[in-house]
Amino acid sequence: MSTSELRVTTEQRDRAVEILQEMYADGRVDKFEFDTRLELALKSQTRAELNSTFDGLMARPVPTYVPAAFSRPAPLQRYNTGDGRGMGTVAHWLGYPTFFVGPALVVATAGQKNPAVRRHAVEALNFQLTAFMAFAVLGILTGVVGSFLGFAFPILGVMWFILTGVGGIATAAGSNFRYPFTLRLIK
Repeated sequence: MSTSELRVTTEQRDRAVEILQEMYADGRVDKFEFDTRLELALKSQTRAELNSTFDGLMARPVPTYVPAAFSRPAPLQRYNTGDGRGMGTVAHWLGYPTFFVGPALVVATAGQKNPAVRRHAVEALNFQLTAFMAFAVLGILTGVVGSFLGFAFPILGVMWFILTGVGGIATAAGSNFRYPFTLRLIK
């Protein structure tokens, strides 16, 4: 017995009716042809009879539009250049090689032209000055009290390193970052 001689189920007939309805809705068959093929589908007993309902019909319509892969690309997203993210990030990250000197130079130069750059650079400068003072005070206390305070240098150094990096990343992402534990000496 071949598969074309197998009997069709009610679900298979219903699916054939759905496909014919879609073809009629798409305009691939007219009303008369739809009624004729619908009657054949509903009366079919075997797969061969059900398959003959679709003789001469295309499986899918030929697209009459431009496929998405060949459409015009979306325009590039432009960011507001006045938000100071670029130079603000540079101001934060200049703390690595120059400590407080780099952020101070950014405040004195680019900070005069753009208030957003100035805001980021002043925040970086205040943090670097606070860190510098913390290292100096810790060094003096270690010298006066004894070397048992020396364990705090690596802790303070790691905190400084991480917070300087986070400040630059947050500024690059467009956040208005503020350092914790910072004396805001420069306004």
